[in-house]
Amino acid sequence: MQTLTKVLSLDGQCQWTAHFERCLSEAEQLGCKGLDQGQLSALSGRVMSVFGGMGSFNDYAPFRSGRLIRGMESLDAISGQVYASALSLRVTGART
Repeated sequence: MQTLTKVLSLDGQCQWTAHFERCLSEAEQLGCKGLDQGQLSALSGRVMSVFGGMGSFNDYAPFRSGRLIRGMESLDAISGQVYASALSLRVTGART
């Protein structure tokens, strides 16, 4: 998530930067206090909540004056990694 926040900060008008910075701060605090599955699942939910649906982070287009903002070339890959990492924090329960 740290890499994602750095990339998003290249766009001073990005509405999503603050959300991911808050999630990153929460993750860092959890790491210092010790990990509790309930807290990890809640963090996962907050991260994943902005992916999908109309007007979501998935719709974010880092363009200025019709051109991709320099440094944003890897945004899709980085955001995909963040989503996958958030998903891996969740407990899915035992299979029968």
